[in-house]
Amino acid sequence: MKPIKVGLIGCGKIAEQHAKSMIELEEEIELVALCDINEEKINTFLKKIDLSRYTNLSTYTDARRFLQNDGIELVVIATSTDSHIPLIRQALQAKKHVLVEKPLALSIEEARSVVEEANRLGCVLAVSLQTRYLTQIQAIKKAMSDDRFGGLLYGVVTVRWNRTADYYKASPWRGTWEKDGGVLMNQCIHYIDLLQWVMGPVVSVYGKGGTFVHPIEAEDVGVAILHYANGSFGIVEGTTGIFNQNLQTSLSLFGEKGYVSLEGERLNNFKHWNFKAKRPEDKNVINQIAAISHTPLYEDIIHSIRHGTKPLVSADTTLGSLETVLAIYKSMLEKKSITLPLQQFSTKEMINYQLKKKRGKSNE
Repeated sequence: MKPIKVGLIGCGKIAEQHAKSMIELEEEIELVALCDINEEKINTFLKKIDLSRYTNLSTYTDARRFLQNDGIELVVIATSTDSHIPLIRQALQAKKHVLVEKPLALSIEEARSVVEEANRLGCVLAVSLQTRYLTQIQAIKKAMSDDRFGGLLYGVVTVRWNRTADYYKASPWRGTWEKDGGVLMNQCIHYIDLLQWVMGPVVSVYGKGGTFVHPIEAEDVGVAILHYANGSFGIVEGTTGIFNQNLQTSLSLFGEKGYVSLEGERLNNFKHWNFKAKRPEDKNVINQIAAISHTPLYEDIIHSIRHGTKPLVSADTTLGSLETVLAIYKSMLEKKSITLPLQQFSTKEMINYQLKKKRGKSNE
């Protein structure tokens, strides 16, 4: 089969990971267009990533002209979060398949709207939640499907990371309520998604958050208790304020008949894999550790485009984790438990949260 022709919009740091995976799959993917409103970023990107193999590569600083390129079949959106929805809509209207960086949107209404539009047009709309493809996560998902955990008790995710002031200065949209959100939306969403993907839908949340280290609007520390439809609980702990370095990422699940725990900076260490009912393949599971990569994600999307199926990270399957993060924010704002589903909510409503915090400090 001919390679799928891809256009990449947004030439920042995460775009480098996308490009590297495209190169790994050069027999399946042909990168035909790059777009960024900043031409200097395009030039810097081309210096960092050798794309000389793509002889028909065009560059654009205008998204509309970029989307008028009839050769593009799949649009990859790696831009600031607030630009995701308008770009998705334009790409779908141009009858392109879409892969967008997480999160899909900053508004639950807009997220649902583009999912409906993609379904109506028969286009693939996928979200870059590539941790679902990890071998170790797949093993946990299978154990859950095989009912090896028995009745679920609770699951825990921790994201204890360091992000410097330079990280936020390099992209001023980061950490703002209007254009991004904080650690829960930007970093923890990968792991909240894993918890939900394995444990099922969330029915209520209670969350707290604060800004302790960085000069940003949104939270750099966030915690939440989740209640799942199956009666179990989830605990979320995330920060970008760890001193000096990334400390740990972890995912743990506890059931009446077994428990598992993944640790390491990138979930690359099976700390525990213990079930009442033993199986011969258990000995191999703890050694089947994969590194986080966009490559399996691209392989899945290519297959979906060619065969008319939905990928593992189809946007409709990721709405739950986005809704959960937004519900945590709503809980922070209203200081109470929030029941799902949300009818409407966006991070912009959190601007009121920031104003309340400022008023509280001025009254001290």
